[in-house]
Amino acid sequence: MRINTISLPADTRILAELRSFISRTAQNIGIDPETLHSLELAADEIATNVIEHVAPEMPCDIFCRCSIDSENHTVICEISWQSPEPFRPESLPETEDIRQRLESRQPGGLGIFLIHALVDEIEYDYQEGRSVIRLMKKIE
Repeated sequence: MRINTISLPADTRILAELRSFISRTAQNIGIDPETLHSLELAADEIATNVIEHVAPEMPCDIFCRCSIDSENHTVICEISWQSPEPFRPESLPETEDIRQRLESRQPGGLGIFLIHALVDEIEYDYQEGRSVIRLMKKIE
């Protein structure tokens, strides 16, 4: 398994660099552009949420670790950040709230919903004072 890592400050100016890092990691395995774009967009959404909701209260770095699991034909992208408490997705709006937001065209609140639509599997973890979101996307 090949693993690449990068650590970037939680700032909107790093989003293009994050997407480029993911692209460089995946380019040598022949991942199709649509799969790559979905993974980049999901990682970008997570990083944006950390920048907007975590960093203003607690400056931090965003750590990204990408690996290719050739045996399971999967790209794995972990996004993590320093956090005194684990990120808890169950504290986010339920599906009904999301539908209501869409119908009323309220901005925000759809990030996790979008991420789940973009990747095949998502895991949440908390390790050594860091919240971790692990994105898994099958290689077509």
